[in-house]
Amino acid sequence: MSHVFRRLLAGASAAAAAALVSTAVDAQAPAVKITDPTSVVMIVNRDSNEVAFMDVKTKQMVGKVFLGNNVNPHMVMMSPDGRYVVTGGTRANKAYIIDARTLQLVKVIPVDIAPEHLSFSPDSRWYYQGNPQGDSIAVIDMQSLTKIKTIPGFAEPLNVTFLPDGSKAYVGNYGAHWIGVVDVRRHELLKKIQVANMPGIAKLDPDKYLSEIHGINIAALSYDGRWLYAADGDLGVVAVVDPREDKVVKTIRVGKDPWRIYLSHDGKYGITPNNGDQTISIIDLQGQKVAATLEAGPDMTGVNFAAGKAFVISSSSGFVYVYDLKTLRPAGRMKIGTNIQLETATTDTADQTLYLADSTENAVVVIDAKNQTFEKVRNVGQYPWGTHIMDSKDNYCH
Repeated sequence: MSHVFRRLLAGASAAAAAALVSTAVDAQAPAVKITDPTSVVMIVNRDSNEVAFMDVKTKQMVGKVFLGNNVNPHMVMMSPDGRYVVTGGTRANKAYIIDARTLQLVKVIPVDIAPEHLSFSPDSRWYYQGNPQGDSIAVIDMQSLTKIKTIPGFAEPLNVTFLPDGSKAYVGNYGAHWIGVVDVRRHELLKKIQVANMPGIAKLDPDKYLSEIHGINIAALSYDGRWLYAADGDLGVVAVVDPREDKVVKTIRVGKDPWRIYLSHDGKYGITPNNGDQTISIIDLQGQKVAATLEAGPDMTGVNFAAGKAFVISSSSGFVYVYDLKTLRPAGRMKIGTNIQLETATTDTADQTLYLADSTENAVVVIDAKNQTFEKVRNVGQYPWGTHIMDSKDNYCH
């Protein structure tokens, strides 16, 4: 056998070996399960400690990501770039980061006490995780997938709203009556915006003001970025905030104990579910005044918009109340079930279909907004608590 032939044979063997190694490496790489991040509904399941993924078109489960025992995930969200899915584990005091394509759990990060609501900066760089019982916000760098800071000084922080340019974030404090303004460049609490004057001590209703505080759930940003709207539960008002000066320019009185404000997708209206008197207040955002106050149901957890209507979830009654946004009048109610607990919902990007978490039946209720009909997709996980669709305008949590 010639030396040339031996070299050729050795080269062929090396190439074959390299091919085998390459194949082995490829075989170990996680398979891509989701090619289009907008094509799935994410479902956070509290009791089965997982995030589930359902295909929007087929309503079939694509996969589930188990987070670990005793995690109790609260809210799920996908980063604006579609790369990651995150949730906070309320019992575990940790944040969980999932690869949105492969559905692999890639990082678990300790945060603070009882993480719940969360938000991403518009450029997907920062993940702010609210820790209501820790009165703090954990700042997670999505490039290094590490927590770089904990911002203290809040009072039961719930929802975080970033400005479109990512320069500032506004934090609703449910245990207080002010909005926290955060400098995103330094990740520091810059200012507290008091939403309204507190009543004098002689006017205090002890049952209302000296027990558990119902403050501010969220400072919701108008779609043109011009105004922030914050409902205060105890004070029964919606504060209108100018983010250029971080000042309240007007307060709008609504019903008793408003949970938070939800904005219609056309930017015309804001709706507060008022759980203290079982009404909703529909606010004309251009005129910045209440346009209608309508009867609703008990224990309202959310409002979704689709097909020119508002769908108000009455969690303990099993009903979804429907309102026509052209006439500002009731448009019927949908009985989802008896002796069931409804949670929150997301709306698809076409504004035609709602995906409502039904924790009692371990189901997602798929609502056709135009026809006001629905079907139930069962066995999505144990105690589904909320849903999320990338790019939906109705992504929220309790």
